[in-house]
Amino acid sequence: MKRKEVIVDADFCIKIGSSSKYRYLEKLLPELAEVVYIHKTVYEEILYPSCVREQIDSLKKQGIMVLMDENELLPLEKRIYDSTYQILSKAMADPRNRRKNRGEIASLAMAKTKEIPYFATDEMDLQNIVDSLLNSGIGKRICCIRIEAVIKEMKDGEIDSFKRKEAKVLWVLAGKRKEDFDNTVWPVEK
Repeated sequence: MKRKEVIVDADFCIKIGSSSKYRYLEKLLPELAEVVYIHKTVYEEILYPSCVREQIDSLKKQGIMVLMDENELLPLEKRIYDSTYQILSKAMADPRNRRKNRGEIASLAMAKTKEIPYFATDEMDLQNIVDSLLNSGIGKRICCIRIEAVIKEMKDGEIDSFKRKEAKVLWVLAGKRKEDFDNTVWPVEK
């Protein structure tokens, strides 16, 4: 299902775009949404492998991906962003590692501020945090999209540019078990 807007996290981009041979980030993101946003903090987190940043830069040049920075927000938006960032930081920041979850926090704060309804991440329990802290009735609901959900859309034909074989490669690139893909996620029909 092609969405109007989605904002992406570093883990999602790295897992999908980590192969220079299979440039799936470049292929998938235009299928996922009309406009894909990436927060400046997330963009700066992605240093390795270099092919991930290359694919992001290519998507930016094509106008598919847009870099977002809270310093470019209007004054009211900046207040919303800052207060949302603080709420999320209290729940998600690790006092022993200040950089941990910083990209997720910044991206979710931007999603709430700009009413971007989808956040592409591979964090397992993040939807529960989003529901309890951000989806409280004010503004658009934010839905986390995980790699498993994207593969299901491929299987169901909602993203038709990826066939089973490519979806399996993407699954393995994302660090997931090939056996799970074959046995549970997308078994071969006999």
